[in-house]
Amino acid sequence: MSGFKLFTRLLVSAAVGGAMLAGPAQAQDYPTKPIRVVVPYAPGGATDILARLVGKELSEATGQAVVVENKSGGNTGIGASTVARAEPDGYTLLFTNDATFVLNPALFKTLSYDIEKELTPVGTICYLNLGLVVSTATPASSMKEFAEYTQKNPGKFAYGSFGVGSHPHLMGEVYKKAANSDITHVPYKGSSPAVVDVVGGQVLFTFPALATIQGHIKADRVKVLAISGEERSPLLPDVPTFTEAGYPDLNIGGWYGFFAPKDTPEKIVMQLNETLAKLLENPTFVDALVAQGTVPLKMTPDQMTERMKVESDRTKAIAQMANITVD
Repeated sequence: MSGFKLFTRLLVSAAVGGAMLAGPAQAQDYPTKPIRVVVPYAPGGATDILARLVGKELSEATGQAVVVENKSGGNTGIGASTVARAEPDGYTLLFTNDATFVLNPALFKTLSYDIEKELTPVGTICYLNLGLVVSTATPASSMKEFAEYTQKNPGKFAYGSFGVGSHPHLMGEVYKKAANSDITHVPYKGSSPAVVDVVGGQVLFTFPALATIQGHIKADRVKVLAISGEERSPLLPDVPTFTEAGYPDLNIGGWYGFFAPKDTPEKIVMQLNETLAKLLENPTFVDALVAQGTVPLKMTPDQMTERMKVESDRTKAIAQMANITVD
């Protein structure tokens, strides 16, 4: 081999070796600049509040600023699309709830984003308990008594949801079948007006997040008969879970997590996952999550993928059973 050919081969080898080393080095050095967290909801809502709570802790853990950016609209599609089309380098993340990665893909025929092809799971933060809430004037103090009450009054009552295809809509339809009750669905534009109408007697029940009704509970305007989740909530330790009350199919609640653009290096994804997992070992942070009416939830990306499939299949089954269509 001539000296020139040998020199050329050495240059090529050095370049290839340098390129191979560059990827791990970049992942190893991550992060070296601010991280943008996109929230597909307007400021002030539950998802936004949780994002800023987590963002503060994430900033302290990584040593980099975490900037929360709200991009609402399109059934969370605008925010999800923004992240899906971002550079897959770990510096643009999506923080959202399962409406984005379970309900929408299961219920909508067309979306502006593809959760499987354009986004990759990073890690979870918490689970949001939802409770079956009635007015204190309702003559039932347990799920058993409530089922008997709705069975004896077919066609007389309605339940409120937070929109067609929302968690409360699915839960209401599941309740109707499980309790063999004839009840009308009334969709609202959020939880507050639905709860107000429960208090006022316009609808019989709804399924709000526990943190949003603490004022009504303290004022003795509403009572919670049961909640979703594996365990009872620290906010209402005397209230049973739906499973404990004999209605396991009503165990439907929201959960929150981070996603990154597809093709984000696995090392960065796992580094973020490990950071989130460590945050959930911090008692102060956990207490802050509980105060928001949530339960800490720790998952790996693979576990997220598995749970998303299970819950998506369940959502499709409920939608088919109840003939729920959203487009």
